[in-house]
Amino acid sequence: MTSSVTRQLALLLCLLASFATQSQVILGVSKAQADFEVGCMYPLTGPSALWGNDAVVALEMALEEIHALPGAPKMRVYVADTMGKQFRSREIATNFVDQGVDVLCGVVNSNIALEVSLLAKQHQILFLGAGHSSARLTQDERHPWYFHLNNDASQSSDAGARYLRDVKPELDWRTISYIGPDYEYGHQIWQTMMASLAQHGVDYQIKDEFYSLLGETDYRLYIEALLADPPDVLISGHWTRDLVSFLEQAARAGLLEQTHFVNFDTGGGYFVLSRLGDTLPEGVVLSGRSHLNWPQTARNHSYVAAFFERTKRFPTFIAQDAYTVMKVLDAAWRQAEPQSLLGLRQALPGLRVSLPEDPQGFQSYIDPKTHKIMQYQAIGKTKHTTGFAPATRMLGDWYTYPPAHSK
Repeated sequence: MTSSVTRQLALLLCLLASFATQSQVILGVSKAQADFEVGCMYPLTGPSALWGNDAVVALEMALEEIHALPGAPKMRVYVADTMGKQFRSREIATNFVDQGVDVLCGVVNSNIALEVSLLAKQHQILFLGAGHSSARLTQDERHPWYFHLNNDASQSSDAGARYLRDVKPELDWRTISYIGPDYEYGHQIWQTMMASLAQHGVDYQIKDEFYSLLGETDYRLYIEALLADPPDVLISGHWTRDLVSFLEQAARAGLLEQTHFVNFDTGGGYFVLSRLGDTLPEGVVLSGRSHLNWPQTARNHSYVAAFFERTKRFPTFIAQDAYTVMKVLDAAWRQAEPQSLLGLRQALPGLRVSLPEDPQGFQSYIDPKTHKIMQYQAIGKTKHTTGFAPATRMLGDWYTYPPAHSK
């Protein structure tokens, strides 16, 4: 092959790569028909592609439901591929702003969400966070243009602290160890858990804290240290693939029989359950932002069935986070006075909206002060289950907790 042909081939490959990375999914109505446009950021390729693909399916489901009803806003939604990369996500958000998109949404990684939130504040554009867990965005980094539409680390920790308080007489536990990833999310889970335990008057002693390095996959040293002197309760701050790896290794080593393992934030999501199968013992205490088998309501059954019909697989919690964005925008637009972008933003504080993860008689609502959505948190134990393959364990024996400041 000549050098000229080689250069041309290399150029072609670069152009194709550039086209692939710049591609995006467009949902909803045409630009001319749209009342407003939404720019969502999710990983569509790379190791985290499942999250973005689930989000796209859920966004499309919600849009079809909304646009079929009279009086609904007509929305055009762009979903750009972040590939889970911080610089690329910042570039996409900036491009959305320059493009004139009216609302930003999504983002799985908390550190990326913090950057997008600052951009939204700078340009005074609405950002509906859906997929990340950082509580900082509604605490010290709070501003009028950001709303958080899934339970965050502080909310899951609060429910977890209430659970540990409630089972204390039965389990007679006293000591706690913590293990999580050594970046903001992992540290925040532990900080918020300690604050919640103190708030609920739970008496305990800390035995150990362990933080695994980013990308670490071998947890033998941590497991050996925990086995040498097991705590009564082991709180986990790992999530998705890291949690799967840790639980696989902990189960083989017998650690799960020596301590009460709990993960209150995302460990009970279908991603983890589907990848562990029979490796996961029964009786492990987990929770998540949404569940396939709770609540047992027609709305949740319908949502799960509709997603499965389209994909032949069950949805992860990222799907319902994205679905929530569309349902919130629909509800806010209907209540907006006037029906404009300003009216839309003003309708969000205090907004109530019915979602698949709401138990009977409860509506999710947006706290006017913090701008975070307030929802139930359901904590359960793993049990052998059929009908959710490839998962062979689902959660049951539920403890359910309303939001801490429920109205």
